[in-house]
Amino acid sequence: MKQRREILETIKRIWIALVYGVMSAVGINMFLMHANSYSSGLLGLSQLLQTVFMLFHIHVSMSFLMAIFNIPLFIFAWRVFGIRYILFSGLAVLANIIFLAVIPKVSLVTEPLTNTLVGASLIGMSVGWCFNNGFTTGGVDILVTYCQKRFHQNVGVFANIINGFILLGAVIFFGPGRIVYSLIGMLVTNGLMDYMYVSQTDVSVTIYTKHAEKLIRPLQGFAHGATLLHGIGTYTGEPTDIILVVTPRGQLAFIKKLVKSLDPEGFISIQRSDVELGKYRHYSM
Repeated sequence: MKQRREILETIKRIWIALVYGVMSAVGINMFLMHANSYSSGLLGLSQLLQTVFMLFHIHVSMSFLMAIFNIPLFIFAWRVFGIRYILFSGLAVLANIIFLAVIPKVSLVTEPLTNTLVGASLIGMSVGWCFNNGFTTGGVDILVTYCQKRFHQNVGVFANIINGFILLGAVIFFGPGRIVYSLIGMLVTNGLMDYMYVSQTDVSVTIYTKHAEKLIRPLQGFAHGATLLHGIGTYTGEPTDIILVVTPRGQLAFIKKLVKSLDPEGFISIQRSDVELGKYRHYSM
């Protein structure tokens, strides 16, 4: 049963990586490029460099630039996250590179703002899905993921900092007129990326149980730990243990499964939580 779930999860990740490749390529080739709008992250940087090279009559494909830029970043990801992590990220990048070269650069609409919004939305949603399933889309998303897990900030915050450099380059080479739609598109992409990436949302979990001894040992190996309180039920007057856990929503399934299997009568309360200060992991990356 466990092996079957792992196979299904692998197939799901492969499918999402391919969907990202198609959606991001469509967003670039059929929408953003027709609005002179630059995407966020490494896609936007590749767009910008390709346009700059064309000023000097040097034609370089985006697929080539994406492949070159991703090599050192994947070496970093392999050292930090491990080989399993970069397998799906590598597939997402490979799919993106292939579909950027295959999907035609046709214009479906003429209005620049519409092109920007649709293209940015396609990229933002597909990137968020990849993050939500435990892998990145390569490029600066690798650094963004590292920073999100290391410093615990929403991925969009770091992405906006990186995108600032892309906008600055656009101003230097093409003047301020070209950055308006790019800025709108970047905000849409990063907003949707954060919205789709529900795993980064923190939640505070309160477990009410009369069998804390069964739950404590498994929770000792949980990355975010737990706090045990002893209470008394006001209605029954019986002792009741309270276990408090703060965790990203993406790891909530582990706690639910644990309580359901070890204490079916346990009660779980979940609230959204914002971690403002300090670390709540047992170990660093």
